[in-house]
Amino acid sequence: MVHIKADNIIYDKKHNTYYANGHCLIYNSTYTIKSDKASYDRKTQAANLQGNILIEDKNKNWIRGADAVINLSTYKGFVDNATMFTHNNKMYIRAKRIILQSKNKYYIADGIITGCRCSGFIKGEKGVYPKWSVSAKHTYVVKDDYIFAYPAIFRAKSVPLFFSPVLYKGLSNKRKTGFLLPAAGYSSRNGFEYEQPFFININKSQDITLNPFIYSKAGKGIKAKYRFYWTKNSKGTWESTLFKEKNPYGTSQNKKLRITLKANQYADLGNYGNFNYDLNIVNNKDNLRVLNKDDIELTSDRYTKSTASYSISDNVYSLNINGYFYQDLISDNNRATLQKLPEIKLNITNKKLWKNLTLDFAETAANDFRIEGNRGYSNTAAGFLSYPFKVSYFNIVPKIGAHELYAYWENAPYNKHSSRRSFIPDYSIQAKTSLYGIYLTSNKTGLLGFKHIITPTLTYQYIPYRDQSKFPDFVSTYEKTNLTTMTLENSIISKTKENGKIKYREVFYNKISQGYDFAKTNHFPFPPIYEETRFSPLEYLMFSSKAHFSTQKGKFVDSDESLDINGKRAGASFGYVMSRYADNMSMSDESAKMKLYVYPMKSLYTYVYIEKSLHNGYYPQRKVGFMYNEDCWGLGIDLYINEITEENDDSTYSRKKNTGFWITFVLRGLGAIKRQY
Repeated sequence: MVHIKADNIIYDKKHNTYYANGHCLIYNSTYTIKSDKASYDRKTQAANLQGNILIEDKNKNWIRGADAVINLSTYKGFVDNATMFTHNNKMYIRAKRIILQSKNKYYIADGIITGCRCSGFIKGEKGVYPKWSVSAKHTYVVKDDYIFAYPAIFRAKSVPLFFSPVLYKGLSNKRKTGFLLPAAGYSSRNGFEYEQPFFININKSQDITLNPFIYSKAGKGIKAKYRFYWTKNSKGTWESTLFKEKNPYGTSQNKKLRITLKANQYADLGNYGNFNYDLNIVNNKDNLRVLNKDDIELTSDRYTKSTASYSISDNVYSLNINGYFYQDLISDNNRATLQKLPEIKLNITNKKLWKNLTLDFAETAANDFRIEGNRGYSNTAAGFLSYPFKVSYFNIVPKIGAHELYAYWENAPYNKHSSRRSFIPDYSIQAKTSLYGIYLTSNKTGLLGFKHIITPTLTYQYIPYRDQSKFPDFVSTYEKTNLTTMTLENSIISKTKENGKIKYREVFYNKISQGYDFAKTNHFPFPPIYEETRFSPLEYLMFSSKAHFSTQKGKFVDSDESLDINGKRAGASFGYVMSRYADNMSMSDESAKMKLYVYPMKSLYTYVYIEKSLHNGYYPQRKVGFMYNEDCWGLGIDLYINEITEENDDSTYSRKKNTGFWITFVLRGLGAIKRQY
């Protein structure tokens, strides 16, 4: 049914036609049509429209024009001097005529496509060009589905830049099979880098992304990623990379095919527990190995780790069955790498026995396997009883328990069998309380007040000496402990009211912990002091610190500090990390990093990032870049100078610089070309 409204409406009974004039409105269940003048033939259902035409659907797609003829039954017709807008990706298409082929299909000859909101262009003014556009001889539009145009010429203003035989752009929010925008960059190690992803939509719960890439110096390959959501309780990702390198590390060695496989899946089995796995496997240890210059040690993880686990729980009871497989990236082979295939854990957590008396129990049985070295079976169990109670303002938690260790093993390849069992008591008691004060202001808005909380905690733990020196390396042992630890926590929380809303924010937090080990009375009995601080006097300013300080040596054993300033137009972050060897307190690691960013103008973002190893005297990363965004386009360039360690022909290692850049190019409506590390 078609409805017509206007300032004046005349019905011609002879020709069965309505004539409308002034603020004409024609609408049905699909479209709303506005114009200055309109006529509607009830017999043919053709509408003839003139002046300031606007055709809009329920999804906010529209066509504007000067004159139009549309059959409201078949939706065939045309709009002259027209501009089309596709709402899903905010694209504009202008042409002398847009032909309506059906309710959802359109054809445009000699059309201009853009994502820029240029009012003169949208109104059809002559000589007005958007900042970028694509002109095409033929353009087909399937509403809320896709735009297909050919041949296509990309222009900046009116200047042609490059030619493409076709242009395809999806308009639907639904995933569709097709090419994604490429990525490009350059590095001194890899040469020019180009990646061209292709997306395959299998169905609404499965897809594949194929990402062929080529590095002009390093080689070529393909990355594949399969994502699935098989059921509402089972989802995961499988990834694989095949890389056929040129001469590795710029040397004369043979080319290698590097294969990396990563896969993970989680399945919720309901009352039957859950199962998940996380695989990380390489065909060659050099695929992931990253070394530093001085110590030739991994700065990345030494091992790849693959896991599979099944767990089921019922209230306080839980059962876990795990498998762990490691690949050693340093050793020549994996023969001495310890694997746990499988490991079974049984836990009872906070089981109420009588009133406040609770039981915690854990038992782990593992098959500890390696081809060479100690391997065998191990079983560890720990049980604790606790009875929390309160004395005045103090919460007291006494705990008594024990650890039992058992191992049966052989030393491959000699096959000498051994077994060992040990029982280790473990006692502890904790006293804890909280004191607080509330300080209010007379303000009705802004800062309303502070809450200060002081929490002292006193803990004592005693583990007597038991000889555990003969256990194999895959059994975790417990050293003699007679330790008292005092912890003091301070926190300040502010309360503010802004725009009628109450907001709480942590302004200050500090934790200091110091112990005294009676078991080391012949040595220095004070372990390092632990300190943790967070201080945020203003919303845009935050300082945080974690550190251990040795009062015996008068030095920090380790520390991790950061300062963050985040404003609307500028900001900075500074970080410092250090650690020392416990035996001689010499520096084992020391590094610093800094990032500065500035918005010189609303549309321009610039940054500098520097990371330096103070211990080894080199810069792992140095980056500088910018991103400029306007309403319909953006351009970013990131330059980097990294220092990496590579293997030479003689099996030695040297540090080399890797310089390069990557670009980000954004066109509103079409997408983005970018590469980020």
